[in-house]
Amino acid sequence: MVTAQTLTRLRPQPDFSGRGRSRLRVDASEHVRILVVMATFVGGGYVVYALITVPMMVAQAESTVAAWYPPVGVALGMGPGLMLLGTRFVTAQVRWITVWVLLSQVGVVAAGLVWGAAGIGSSPLPAIWMLDFVGLTAVAACLVCTIPQSLGFLVLGKSIAAYVALAHQDPPDVADMVREAVFGVVFTTLFVCTAVMVVRSGAALDRSRSNAAALVEAHVRNAELARFDGLIHDHVISTLVAAGSDPSDPRVAALAASALDRLDALADDHVYDDEHVSHMETVARLRTVIDPQVDTVVNVPDGSTLRSMSGGVPAAAVRALAEAVGEAVRNSAVHAGPDAERAVVITVDADHVGVAIIDDGVGFDPSAVAVDRLGLALSVRRRLETLPGGRASVRSTPGTGTMIEVSWTRP
Repeated sequence: MVTAQTLTRLRPQPDFSGRGRSRLRVDASEHVRILVVMATFVGGGYVVYALITVPMMVAQAESTVAAWYPPVGVALGMGPGLMLLGTRFVTAQVRWITVWVLLSQVGVVAAGLVWGAAGIGSSPLPAIWMLDFVGLTAVAACLVCTIPQSLGFLVLGKSIAAYVALAHQDPPDVADMVREAVFGVVFTTLFVCTAVMVVRSGAALDRSRSNAAALVEAHVRNAELARFDGLIHDHVISTLVAAGSDPSDPRVAALAASALDRLDALADDHVYDDEHVSHMETVARLRTVIDPQVDTVVNVPDGSTLRSMSGGVPAAAVRALAEAVGEAVRNSAVHAGPDAERAVVITVDADHVGVAIIDDGVGFDPSAVAVDRLGLALSVRRRLETLPGGRASVRSTPGTGTMIEVSWTRP
C-alpha cells in the first residue's frame, strides 16, 4: 500500500453523491495524516521557542562569541525545525519530514560546535539558551525514529547544550550543568515516549484497515463458494436427478441447457441480471478491480454497516460500476503522470453506490479536447448511461488533477 505518499489533500467535491452528503475526505493513510499533524505541531513549537530563545541567545552571545553567530546559530539550530510547519503544503510529505527532522538533529550539534569555535571572550554566567529548547529536537526525532533512537538524540542534544553553556563560562560550573542536562533528559523522556506512541497509532489504524479489507475479501470468497454450491445443488444435481428418474422427459433437456448456461456464466464471472449482490460483496468486487497500490476508503452512513444493509444491488449495476472503476483507475495510472497520487472513495447506503476516483496528476481541459477523443469519458459514461439509475461524470483541470465519479441509485 502507498503510505509514504500522502493523499490527505485529495478530496472529492461536496456534490459527489448529489444528495447533500457532507464533504468526503480521503484519509488514505492514517499514519501519514497523523505524521503531518505532529510535524505541524512540532514546527509550531519551534516558532514559540524561537520567540523565547533567540533574544536570550543574542544577549548571551554579546562579548562572548563573534557577532555573526546569532543568525548562523538560529539557521542551524532552528531552521530545519521551523520548516516542518510547511509540511502539509508539499508533496512527498514523509520524505520531507524525514529530511527536516534529521537536519534538525545535525543542526543542533553544528550550532553547538560553532558556538564553541566562535568564542571571543568569557562570561561568569552559563549560556543556557540551548538547554531551554533542545528537548524539542528530540520530540521532532519521534516523527521518524524509534523510542531508543529518539532518546539517543535527546541525550546528544542535552550534552551539546551543556557544552554550549560551559564553553565560555569562567569559571565553568560543570556540576550544575550536568544536573540541568540530566533533569532535562528525564523530564523530556515522557514527552518523547508519548510522541512516538501517537505516531505509531496511525500505523496501527492502517493495519486495522488492511485487516478489515482482508476480512471483506474472505467474505467474498466464501460468498462465491456458496453461490457455486447453490448452482451445483439447484441446477446440476437437480438435472441429474430428473434425468435419472425419466430420461425421456422433455423438461430434462431444458434443465440441462439452463444448468450449462449458468455454468458458462459462472466461468465468465458473470451473474444473471435478475440477481442481486449484497452491499458487502459489491464493495469487495469493486476493490478487486482497483490496483492494490491505490488507497481505497469506504464510507457508509452513520449507524450503518455493509452487513446490515438490505435489498442488495443489481448484478448489472455492480458489473457496470466495476468495469467503469477499473477503466478509470487504469487510465489514471497511465495518464496522470509518474508523481501523481491517487485514491478511490466508495460511498454506500441501502439505495446508492457511488465511487470517486481522484488523482492530483497533470489533468486536462475537457473543453479543449474533441468529444470523440475523450476515450476515458466515453468508455466510463457508455457503461453507466444505459444502466437504470446510473450516472457518470469526468472533471479535470490542467495541473490540478482529475476526478471521475460513477454511481448507481435505486430507481
